[in-house]
Amino acid sequence: MLEKAVGVNYSIDQFLSAYIAATQKAICELASQYNEAAKYDKPCCSYEENIKKGLFIKFALENINCFTDDEKNKVVSLANRFAKNCSSCTVSQDEIDALAQTSFGKSISNSFSLDPDVKAFVDALGLTDDGEITALNDLVTGLKTSNLWSKFHAIYPFVGYNLTDKKYNLVNPAKHTIDWASGAINDSLGVDFDGGLNGYGDTNLNLSSIGYTDIEDLHISFYTPDNRDLSVRNTPFGVIAESGSSDDRITMVFDSTALGGNYFVDFWADNDSSARIGISSGIDAGDKGYYIISTLDNSDLRLRKDKAQIGAYSLTRDINPIPNLDLYLGAINVDGSTSASTVNSRKLGFFTVGTNLTNSEADTLHNLVLTYLNTVGRV
Repeated sequence: MLEKAVGVNYSIDQFLSAYIAATQKAICELASQYNEAAKYDKPCCSYEENIKKGLFIKFALENINCFTDDEKNKVVSLANRFAKNCSSCTVSQDEIDALAQTSFGKSISNSFSLDPDVKAFVDALGLTDDGEITALNDLVTGLKTSNLWSKFHAIYPFVGYNLTDKKYNLVNPAKHTIDWASGAINDSLGVDFDGGLNGYGDTNLNLSSIGYTDIEDLHISFYTPDNRDLSVRNTPFGVIAESGSSDDRITMVFDSTALGGNYFVDFWADNDSSARIGISSGIDAGDKGYYIISTLDNSDLRLRKDKAQIGAYSLTRDINPIPNLDLYLGAINVDGSTSASTVNSRKLGFFTVGTNLTNSEADTLHNLVLTYLNTVGRV
């Protein structure tokens, strides 16, 4: 039993429960606040199970990524001093190593070593792949360190073993989850699409519903691990709201050979088709890579591929209103449906939606995403 100077007693089970439930910062603060006040002079009562729990706590504490080494040392000292009076109640290194490989051990370790947003995402998926978890943690902490995390409405890393796993949004797994239509195909490199009318995913992300009125302060990015099928028009994402002879659209399209093999970006309203970024592509060169489209306002629209700006539109364009429909992946949502001219037959390996990125921010995002994809073998 642990006794605080104020006279409140805590059982080992209570301490364990509180420990598991607490956040990393709270544990570090607890250690700092109570380390000197806690008393450890009571003899061991030979409750071996509880002593083992105490040593398991020590194991978990030693894996905390605390803010400083000093804070970590205080917490580990807390556990060591608790167990010191029971020299016969020991847990071998083999037992500790075995615990580290169990779901319980991993859960304890992840609770304190993972970024909380990664932990929420991992829990939503039931993800158990240590390499994937570590790579995600590195990605998210990198985005936060670079002050980019707050810029995202949704990040889809397409993690997991099936489409159900790959529906989740890393920013918030409870929001903007993807509903996959029957033509979406699970793929080791992400998600593939069959090129048919049902080959798409509904992100359940309606920009109008989250406060947008204009097509500005917006970015969309995606990584495609393969080159386009030149026999068909490819549309990695899109949404079009039609009204009479005009429409409002957020799209990117890779044309087929029959249509010239070019590709273009449309982020405009009221059928302002002159505001298109059009690229005359060398269709034999391939177009696998990471694309980032950003717009700050009505005179700024940029298309970057692998850290190079390959197109821009800087004249004033019509940007109001924004389509009041969900964004689709693998097809264009044309007033709630798709058409044969707006489908896709290429893979997507990563996808994001958020606010405007400067060119420097876009390059930082590129580096972090490509590091992640390389780490998990999906480039």
